[in-house]
Amino acid sequence: MVPPHATLPVIGGRLELGTWQSVCLVDTNVDNPDRHVRLSFLA
Repeated sequence: MVPPHATLPVIGGRLELGTWQSVCLVDTNVDNPDRHVRLSFLA
């Protein structure tokens, strides 16, 4: 199962990911073509 959320560190305005890390969106629901992505930023 893939959780519907993620916490990503941002340092100096850039994503702080490891060498082999990346971010991707996975959609397993093919019945509904409309999608919304919500981003929240905490300072």
